[in-house]
Parts: sequence; structure tokens; C-alpha cells
Amino acid sequence: MRKSWKEKEQKIRGYKERFDRSNLLIFLNFTGVDAGSMSKLRSEIKSADGEILVGKNTLLYRAFMDTPLSDHREVLVGPTAVVFSYGDPVLIAKKIYDFGKELNKDNPLEKVKGGYMQGRFLMPADVQSLAELPPVEVLVSKLMGTLQAPLINFIMALKAVPQKLVLTLKALEEKKS
Repeated sequence: MRKSWKEKEQKIRGYKERFDRSNLLIFLNFTGVDAGSMSKLRSEIKSADGEILVGKNTLLYRAFMDTPLSDHREVLVGPTAVVFSYGDPVLIAKKIYDFGKELNKDNPLEKVKGGYMQGRFLMPADVQSLAELPPVEVLVSKLMGTLQAPLINFIMALKAVPQKLVLTLKALEEKKS
């Protein structure tokens, strides 16, 4: 087997491994994006536990052939960068959406071709919806507040009965004296 085929197979395996590890993929068209902006986006994505990869579309397609992405070949046409999220997918989607806003305030999704999350293909509008979600910490704190509210109300109701009794006895004592 020729060396170039071995290299290509290694790249395809690497793409598959990244795909298996990631919880979100976003496909970007990087035409017209200067190197400085792309480097800034790379560092932001890396700090958010993600990775941007620019690869050959044919090799990317071969890596994703066994997935629902094989039905959406259109995302692998033209210059394509793939963003892999290994941590919080909402944070990565926010970074991509903010990057799009910097490039074009009127149409921040102009560079987003699509995405993939939990076995489902995402349209650019789905990526925007994901980006507009609050962070995981906020969602967890809201859930905890919702779960604690009935318990706190029950405790306050139990506390109120003896408190009213004490106040009533005190009022009676003051009335007698």
C-alpha cells in the first residue's frame, strides 16, 4: 500500500476518534475569514475544551460515512472547518455564534453550515438555539431552586404553627397582667 493511502487512513481514523469523543460538531465555512480571526477562534474553542480542524472534505466524508452526517454531504462542500466539542456543547455553540456576530452582525449564522449532536443533524438555526441556552451551571441552579421551593414552604408552614402558638400565649399573658 502506498504511503499516501496509509496517511489518509490515519487521518480518517483520527477524524472518527474525534467524532466518537465529541458531543457536538459544527461545520463552518471559513472563506473570507482572516488568519488572525481564525487563530483567535481556535484559542477560544481550545480553552472551552474543543478543537477546530480543517481537513480534506473527502476524508471527512469517509470518516462520517457511518453516521447520519452521510445524508448531509452539502456541509462538506467548499472550504470547511469542523469544530469538535469535548466539554460543554452550549459554550462551544456560543463561541461560534459570537464569532459569527463579529464577522457579520446582520447574519451571524452566515458561516455555519450545520452541525451534529446526539445522533441528530443540526441546521444553523438549531446551532443558534443551542447558543442561546443558559450555561449548565445556571440550569442546574434553577433546577435546584425549583426542587427546594416546596420543601422550604413546607418547613415554613411547620415553623409557623408553634410560632403562632407562642405569640398567642404571649398575648394572653400580656392581657392578664
